[in-house]
Amino acid sequence: MEYTREEKFLIWLDSFLSLDYARKAKIAALSEGGGADLSRMQRIAGEENFEEMKRRYSARYIEKILGEYEKKGISCVTHASSRYPELLKQTSQPPLVLYCKGNARLLSDWRKFAVVGSRRTPANILKLTEEFSKRLAEAFTIVTGLADGGDSAAIRGALESGKLISVLAHGFDHVYPECNRDLLSKIMEKGLAVTEYPPAVAPQKYNFPFRNRIIAGLADGVLVVSGGLKSGTRHTARYAFEYARDVFAFPYGIGVAAGEGCNDIIKNGGKLVENLVDITASFGIHLTETEEIGLSSQEENLLEILRGGEKHISELAVLSGKKPYELRPLLVSLEMKNRIADCGGNRYCAVK
Repeated sequence: MEYTREEKFLIWLDSFLSLDYARKAKIAALSEGGGADLSRMQRIAGEENFEEMKRRYSARYIEKILGEYEKKGISCVTHASSRYPELLKQTSQPPLVLYCKGNARLLSDWRKFAVVGSRRTPANILKLTEEFSKRLAEAFTIVTGLADGGDSAAIRGALESGKLISVLAHGFDHVYPECNRDLLSKIMEKGLAVTEYPPAVAPQKYNFPFRNRIIAGLADGVLVVSGGLKSGTRHTARYAFEYARDVFAFPYGIGVAAGEGCNDIIKNGGKLVENLVDITASFGIHLTETEEIGLSSQEENLLEILRGGEKHISELAVLSGKKPYELRPLLVSLEMKNRIADCGGNRYCAVK
């Protein structure tokens, strides 16, 4: 891949792991068409870093870096590139370089939507997240992380469509979590894995919240499917609010720790999501009906109850032996499968 002089400068600058984002951004601002004010660079970088940078400030060193990246199948989209996502560029802390494995053209897709969830996402919400992600991928490129739980469910839902961007919090020499190594390989084959970190950067706890600004920055909207009050998904929501994105969340019952963060998001301006239309209507999108999908045993039981007539969710709770918050994802799933209808006022009825 060919890079301009300015792009090469940013890739060279980003290769210095001893410099944090703030200092790199200040130095990048000094560059003009690939050049730099060395005296001001010295003050920002510090003496020791600057001496190392001077030793490596050569075309030969830059070509060496690019050659190594090419061998690893990594392409770079820099802040100076016309391929850099415009929405992300407009944020307060845009990455200098996006390191890509897979279909980097997805960065240019004009409509993207983020789906994120915590590692402790309840099983019924995992299934619902996968279904939502699959349908939303008909209209959006889905953006998420790589964590086990909610992120993985979003990935599984969107993977076959190929319209999927997974944002990592480390370099490509590492995989975290290790249990998702095979999943990451599939993402790079069918969609896109992207990170702001050079290949050698290992997973660090403090990088994950900062990474979430990229997920929010790439997307037109964000759906939070799960998360406690201290979950990283709240960082994503906070960035999304800051960037004036539409923020959505699944509602949870009182005392359900896995959803306390979602309820807090809704209380603070996020949009409550009970069905796909709650999301798609915000973007003026209408998804066509899908072919009939099989039901789980719990869904079959609930549908059988509703075939007896319209019911309030409190009645359904008594008849099914489940709590209302346990019924919500089942009801949403049945609605998505066009088997029931929301009649308003927390009342539901069977349609087929």
